Amino acid sequence: MRLSVAKNIGFCSGVRRAIEIIERLVQENKKNIFCLGSVIHNELLQQRLKQKGIITVDSLKDIKKPAYIILPSHGVPPTNIKEAKRKGLKIVDVTCPNVSSLQRVCKKLRQEKYQLIILGDNNHPEIRALLGIAAEAVVISNASEIELLKLDSRIAIVSQTTQSIENFLVLVNKFFEMREKIEKIKELRIFNTICLDNISRQKEVRELANNNDAVFVIGSYSSANTKRLFNISRMINPNSFLIRDYHDISDKIKLKFKKIGIISGASTPDWLVDEIIRKIKSKKGE
Repeated sequence: MRLSVAKNIGFCSGVRRAIEIIERLVQENKKNIFCLGSVIHNELLQQRLKQKGIITVDSLKDIKKPAYIILPSHGVPPTNIKEAKRKGLKIVDVTCPNVSSLQRVCKKLRQEKYQLIILGDNNHPEIRALLGIAAEAVVISNASEIELLKLDSRIAIVSQTTQSIENFLVLVNKFFEMREKIEKIKELRIFNTICLDNISRQKEVRELANNNDAVFVIGSYSSANTKRLFNISRMINPNSFLIRDYHDISDKIKLKFKKIGIISGASTPDWLVDEIIRKIKSKKGE
């Protein structure tokens, strides 16, 4: 059996930065550390943080005493930040730099009175944070929805950082196909705000899917970028599996795959990747 492990695997730089900041807090013996929602979308990591004494809360109302509050990697609406300051909480902002950059772009476009269209998932916390910055923005999940919109004369298009580049390009192309609507637009600005790490992983998972008997995508079902990798791989190679932990290996590894490609979502811990690779090798006696 041959394992092909992706170059871009384990934590992305933004998630690694977030975890390093949090671990420093713990090492400094800081007390009363809370996180507003999941730091990142990986349940196993959340469990480890809980073991270190970090408490996840759904609302700042749940914090009744002086404390540290961690703002998660996917960002929060400005109202949450104002409320944390009002309560005198010590803010630890681990928002991914790419998400922060997207937030600044949306804020500037809003100030410049553009009609803002965001390609993304309305239920994702990254999008909810963006709508806290630009409440009047329109969120669409696919290119066909743009046909239903009443478009202004000045438009700007951005994307959730974990979207696939294909979805974004389909949207842009669809936009230009609508000739009657396009002719009325005086200004159109398009920003590719998809994270470069996501783009690299999406490219790699296509290569793995094309060149292996099976692909194991390691990560959580709650992770948008992990699910995106899994869906891209499955469209190319039906023997694609989303692996949450080493328990998921048991049944899949019984299948007689000679070549297995391995990649992970950006929020998947390195130790989990290493653990799963060891599990595969031990089951195959290699």
